[in-house]
Amino acid sequence: MLLHDLVASAAATDPRRPAVIGPDGVPTSFAQLDREIRSVATWVARHTAAGDRVAVVADNSAAYARLYYGVPRAGRILTLINQRLRAAEQYAQLAVTRPTVVVGDRTHLERLTDLRSEVPSVRRVVSIESPELTGTPAGTGDPTPPAPDDAAWLLFTSGSTGTPKGVVHSHRSVLAAVEGSVIGRAVTRGGVYLLPFPMCHVAGYNMLVQHAVGATVVLAAQFRADAVARTIREHAVTACSLAPTMLHALLGHLQTTGDTLPTLRSVAYGSAAIPADLLRTALDRLDVDFHQGYGMTETGGNVTFLGPRDHRRGLAGEPEILASAGSPHPHVEVRISDDNGGAAPPGTPGEIQVRGAQVAAGYWPDLLAVDRDGWLATGDIGRIGADGRLSVVDRRKDIVVTGGENVSSREVEDALVEHPDVESAAVVGVPDEYWGEAVCAVVVAVDGRRPTGAVLIEHVRARLTAFKRPRHVLFVEELPLTTNAKIDKNAVRAYARAALGA
Repeated sequence: MLLHDLVASAAATDPRRPAVIGPDGVPTSFAQLDREIRSVATWVARHTAAGDRVAVVADNSAAYARLYYGVPRAGRILTLINQRLRAAEQYAQLAVTRPTVVVGDRTHLERLTDLRSEVPSVRRVVSIESPELTGTPAGTGDPTPPAPDDAAWLLFTSGSTGTPKGVVHSHRSVLAAVEGSVIGRAVTRGGVYLLPFPMCHVAGYNMLVQHAVGATVVLAAQFRADAVARTIREHAVTACSLAPTMLHALLGHLQTTGDTLPTLRSVAYGSAAIPADLLRTALDRLDVDFHQGYGMTETGGNVTFLGPRDHRRGLAGEPEILASAGSPHPHVEVRISDDNGGAAPPGTPGEIQVRGAQVAAGYWPDLLAVDRDGWLATGDIGRIGADGRLSVVDRRKDIVVTGGENVSSREVEDALVEHPDVESAAVVGVPDEYWGEAVCAVVVAVDGRRPTGAVLIEHVRARLTAFKRPRHVLFVEELPLTTNAKIDKNAVRAYARAALGA
């Protein structure tokens, strides 16, 4: 089975049902999407060679959806570039992946004014809405179908080293993640699902999860609580995915306006555990089923799930359940590794490791395996209880997860030390009621020169995308070091939390 078979199957069963409703409110039926996927695949095959990359830089749209399926159908690799990054960051990712074709919407292509000089591999630049992409009738020179293990998607994620890694997923690994989520989240047929996350993120696989059961996917251009509430009402949305920060904002909007969302039945969340008070408020106001998932780019989607019954038990007197990320779905294995690389005893903290078909094929460009002996080392610390539930004890030390976005500490530190008044800096995450975690910079200034926190925040903002900027800046005389002369991030984190009362 291949990615586009999900749409072809739904088109054969219910051709007139909307597969995608874009931010403009215009529906695209499964039959129409299936035709467009075939046409895109034909065009891509004509203008690229086997194994080429086709990069996309665009906001969510129905046109983006046909690329999700059409580029892999042609046996090419769809390279997903985060449209929220600054142009310099996008150029860096494009230079590494060396696409021959770049597809984008007008807003983002206009920002890439030096595309051809910065990325010499690019031979064609095409508007995502161009009739050129869908103008070739399907069946005229259809490309040879790829194999299930051929690369389909190339996504970037922030690595613990501070350098974003390109993760390559095959048709098989993406579909394994889809199957796991259909089972683990008990996805129902005939629903209408709202996707508020950028399609360049691994969260975009939720579109395939819904299409696997013939459900309609409504795309939001970006998250705004008022717009999301309106969209849910207008399209009778039954399910959606939200980061806890999004849920907090949506509930605040409903409280202010008195609006209701009578069709909503299910909310899935991830990236952070949900505070019990927020969950209580959400259940009281929305009366929906809640699902949590734990996963990462390398797993193509979630590997563990916490279901509605678990959430209600957690609120009814078993709070330890809410602190967990749930249990693995049947087609994946999750274990805790000890210091020697073996399995740790039950209840003992250690590194979370994952094994299963949904683990990515490798890292770009050399397809270096993401796993060792079949096990993916996540870098997250967790433990598995006697009940089989996974609890994430701590996140990867050098990644701050703020508002559902991963921020590399190293990347922000490198930007800070470019300022002439900064001698050294350490960046950590501190608890934040709204964002989950906030980026905090602990800075050593050059002797005799001490910039203000506002100056340094603006300095970073000018170099990196907005969500990566520090929200707190603290000054110290020196940074704590470990015995091997490295910055002691645990000590920095403890200091920052104490100083901020977090």
